[in-house]
Amino acid sequence: MKLDSIEFKEFTARDKIKEPFTIRKYIHEEDREKLIQMYENFDPSLRCLGLPPITRVAIENWIDYLAKNGFALVAEKDGRIIGHVVIVPTEDGKKADITIFIHQDFQNRGVGQILMKTMIDLCRKIGFDGIMLVTERTNARAIHVYKKLGFEVVSPYIEYDMYLDLKKSEGTEKPEESKEEKVVISPA
Repeated sequence: MKLDSIEFKEFTARDKIKEPFTIRKYIHEEDREKLIQMYENFDPSLRCLGLPPITRVAIENWIDYLAKNGFALVAEKDGRIIGHVVIVPTEDGKKADITIFIHQDFQNRGVGQILMKTMIDLCRKIGFDGIMLVTERTNARAIHVYKKLGFEVVSPYIEYDMYLDLKKSEGTEKPEESKEEKVVISPA
């Protein structure tokens, strides 16, 4: 499937403090400047494996590459992009690499988890076999969330390579984690 032909119906979700935000398809021509602004205002101490880039030119080149080669969703609040998740298919088209960043003003509010769940479900519908990601081994909070969503560590060395087998996993959460309070997603 061509990624640019993916249809996605935007919806409104609520974060852990019950504030609404929209999850929608990223439209490069319309959203590029807003996404650049999110990354220009991203706290450099929260970067992971050199991403997001720091300079405007590097940010522009990075998001242009992602837009050309991948498919992205954004979380938006009051016209401001507050989160960005993108998949880039592997060369054989069977798996996808995923990258996600949430602006520091909106972290720890469930926004990233909702974005990840939405993209995982979309990858399953597209027909990918699995999703790969890489994070720093010291990023305990992210690793916890990824494991909660079903990812497994496949290479725990300098960085953590993690994988979610979409053919094996039907849900996006492990059963033992399902007792936690849920963030309600309601269609728009």
